Amino acid sequence: MSQQIQIVPESPFEDGIEAGRDIGQKKVQQDIRSLLKNKHLKTTIGAMSRQALKSYVMSKLETPPDYNRYPELEDLYPERIDFLRGFADGAGCKLEEAAVLDYLTYRQEIDNMYYAFQLKREPKRCSGILLVGPDGVIGGKSSEGDAPPPPKNYRYRTPKQYTGLKRQKPTLRQLVLKKPRTGYIQGWGATNEKGVANTAGVSCSVWLDEPIEDVWPISKFPLLRFACSVEHLAELYKRYTLYVWGRASQVWADTSGNGIVVEKSFRRIGIRKLKGHAIWCTEGHFESPEMSAYIKSKRLEYIDKMGKHLGSEDMQYATDCAVRFTHIGELCHMPWGRGHEHMRRILTDHAPFPRAVCRHCGPDTAPYDRTVTMGSHMVDITHNRSYSRSWGAWNRFACQAPEKVTHFPPRPFE
Repeated sequence: MSQQIQIVPESPFEDGIEAGRDIGQKKVQQDIRSLLKNKHLKTTIGAMSRQALKSYVMSKLETPPDYNRYPELEDLYPERIDFLRGFADGAGCKLEEAAVLDYLTYRQEIDNMYYAFQLKREPKRCSGILLVGPDGVIGGKSSEGDAPPPPKNYRYRTPKQYTGLKRQKPTLRQLVLKKPRTGYIQGWGATNEKGVANTAGVSCSVWLDEPIEDVWPISKFPLLRFACSVEHLAELYKRYTLYVWGRASQVWADTSGNGIVVEKSFRRIGIRKLKGHAIWCTEGHFESPEMSAYIKSKRLEYIDKMGKHLGSEDMQYATDCAVRFTHIGELCHMPWGRGHEHMRRILTDHAPFPRAVCRHCGPDTAPYDRTVTMGSHMVDITHNRSYSRSWGAWNRFACQAPEKVTHFPPRPFE
């Protein structure tokens, strides 16, 4: 079967019309009323009169960004206005109403994200890894989460050591790609059009983090639309830190073999560069000097505010994340070839808690960390391929599942 690529131009106005038709005028009004009652909005934006709210939102919409500081927004800002005009046309409402709905939806998203993780610890232990070797530039990720209760007849079996994986017959992915008026196609399989990719991302609980900046009408900055190399991406990420506000450690790479880990809070950023053949990150741990100091200060502030101590369970979580970080570094520097099999051995590691990369929620797992590896993923950005395995609930762990392999069409410069 031949692989086909269909490239169509992006049309923000037409996309807006389609989105507006899907929701309709009546639903626009219902959603606005509902959002104004949101627990985080009702005492601020929700307390404004409807006319004052419209004036405030339209003032934000009609104020162009600072193009000297943010030159890429000269492309994005008109597109956002075109989308909202199209939305209003499709929904049969006024532009002011479309803008108010879009703004309230955005504010709800950032406010919910901010308040949800002020004092809550996430039950996850994800990891991201990048290897550069004879097989190419390869990224890997293990994704952990809370598992539902096991069935009554479930019996834990100690996992076997890695001896290779079964692989399903590769599939050839057909792509329909949207080409922006300026910039690159963001998703050409495993990378963007220029061979730049986010190969892994892991969340990171920054307790008591600073509020997220309101940058509407731009909601998020599309890094892969503009990045032509990983160095360029790092430059963009620093400039647009407030526009890419997730709390995470992310592994980025390009096909030339350059890689970085971006460590991010809502408003701060630290970047670690690839040295040698490997770089990695883990949930709950920042390694760059500036972000390590920041997360430590926030954890100390947290235990003081919560009346806890340095030996509390929450602080054990921070220590466990650092232990896992060190263990993954040990695995990355094993003499296993730095290729596909090296990455698979890392992602199927069954060391005892808290070091294990592949989690099975076994009897050696601490009570507060009953997590399971939900998925294990690998991308070969040199050859534009992806590999994945998933957990079958209490039937087959991800490390026991056959590997699904997807081949994407070659990028245009290959």
